[in-house]
Amino acid sequence: ANIGSGAVTPDRVALTVGTSSAMRAVTTEDIERLPSGLWCYRVDGRRSLPGGALTEGGMVAAWLKRTLRLEASEIEPALAQMPPDAHGLPILPFLAGERSPGWQGDARATIHGLTLATTPLDILRAGMEAVAYRIALVYRQLRALLPADPIIIASGGALVNSPTWVQIMADVLDRPVTLSRAEEATARGAALLALESLGNLPDLTAAPDLLGATWQPDSDHHASYQAAMARQQRLYETLFGGVPKDSSRPCS
Repeated sequence: ANIGSGAVTPDRVALTVGTSSAMRAVTTEDIERLPSGLWCYRVDGRRSLPGGALTEGGMVAAWLKRTLRLEASEIEPALAQMPPDAHGLPILPFLAGERSPGWQGDARATIHGLTLATTPLDILRAGMEAVAYRIALVYRQLRALLPADPIIIASGGALVNSPTWVQIMADVLDRPVTLSRAEEATARGAALLALESLGNLPDLTAAPDLLGATWQPDSDHHASYQAAMARQQRLYETLFGGVPKDSSRPCS
């Protein structure tokens, strides 16, 4: 999926939000110490794929829409008009437990701060922002392995179908987010690797880019989200404790 979306070098990070979500990068550098909370796969003999996978993703938004009985045709324009963190709700979106970065498999979702003024749309927007905060924690760890601030290439139905969520991701990460136009990124990536192995493609970087629109971050929104992330993390530490400090390891 990374390769198929065009994230084939460490200056490009792939962000995928489908039912679940992930953020990862391809690198040829030796990784002597993998940051806590991340995993590392091998792409081939010379490329590694460090990153983090989250249980939470589009299924959080889908569950909230279904449970709160929100009409799909009315949601997106209303969500786009809402200011960042206007609801004041820290959410831990662990409907199916947590993977990266804390790996608390038995964690469960929590919504804190509900009042009589809270609306279903507030809860949905808070859930979408909460997923972005967890992605941002993975990005902080992954960024330590990258030579410079990367381009973030996004894919997955949850983002493709919600420009508002793409903007939330850009604002939370404080980085431009570009949508991939590859409709089947996983299949395309497998094909590109095969073509390179057969010598029909000189290098993965020679494949044509399939990049679409880019969302630029808003610095004021980022500041609001930083405060909200800190509030979410305090709630996390109160309920589950902190991320283990000494779990870093080499990538092999």
